[in-house]
Amino acid sequence: MALKIAIYGYDSDIGKLVIETMQNTHFEVDDLFPLSPLSGEFDAVTLNGRNYMISSVDDFDFSKADLALFLTTKDESERLVPEARESGCIVIDNSGLFSGDQKIPVILPELNPFEADYAFDTKLAVPACSSASLIALALSPLDDEFGLERSSVTVLQSVSEQGRNGTETLAHETVRLLNGLDAEHYGFDAQVAFNVLSHVGSLGDDGVSYDERRIAEETVRILGKIQGGLDVTAMQVPVFYGHTAVIHVDLKNSTTLDAVKEALKNCSFIKFCNNDLITPVENAVNESQLLVTRVRAHGRSGKSFSFIAMMDNARRGEAMNVVGLAALLTRKSKERG
Repeated sequence: MALKIAIYGYDSDIGKLVIETMQNTHFEVDDLFPLSPLSGEFDAVTLNGRNYMISSVDDFDFSKADLALFLTTKDESERLVPEARESGCIVIDNSGLFSGDQKIPVILPELNPFEADYAFDTKLAVPACSSASLIALALSPLDDEFGLERSSVTVLQSVSEQGRNGTETLAHETVRLLNGLDAEHYGFDAQVAFNVLSHVGSLGDDGVSYDERRIAEETVRILGKIQGGLDVTAMQVPVFYGHTAVIHVDLKNSTTLDAVKEALKNCSFIKFCNNDLITPVENAVNESQLLVTRVRAHGRSGKSFSFIAMMDNARRGEAMNVVGLAALLTRKSKERG
């Protein structure tokens, strides 16, 4: 049973990737409603060989849709999500507006699909953010095989995590600096091009940023409580697409380096690269799997290991999560009759 799906933000960077992912996976819809903030759009969105006319979001009746994908800004989600939910439509909100709300399920389809059942009660589900997805997917095979005692992660975030403003700022600053002009870091606290920022977003009194807190909380909600804790440091790097995570983990049960490598190799959503040199630009972008390399053992306990994981944050970390969640809710809807 296919659903009637509304998409607000179809023309955003993530929206375009969502449509592309739906096309590539032959995602079936009963009907599709591309929604625009503008009135009088006379264009259409094509999916699976069929054209769907664009409608104004302010004129749209959300009761026509079973599922609504909000791939837009927080202020637009705040304005329109309540209307969509009240109409009986289930919302997948990718804006980050509901981050931290314990009543709203945060879902990474590969790891906690059972949470989708709650979406039918709340009429709302949130796909895991890209950095939390990267960490949770990378840690999950080790958690399954050996158990997690503790983990510390440093995430090197690409500017696309900040949306179109991030990519446009990096491109704009690069051109200006190469022409001998001062940088103009719109939406950032410091120059982005040719630079590394020690934190992303504002810091709390404890020195932890909002982004770091969100990433850690979402990861734990997906994987379950990590007894010794999960520490996350998020830094901004001048890369357009592709997040990199340096992950240190202490396992509950002693094992060998070969066994850890084998667990990562056998995971269906991980591409194991041994000690290959990999980069976001040349290897991670457009890749649907996580890349893992440089797995190392530390000390003699057989419990302490580290490795590097890399992921296309826009395609794999957002678009595939949204489409995977939409597919999951479609299946759940069919099961519920």
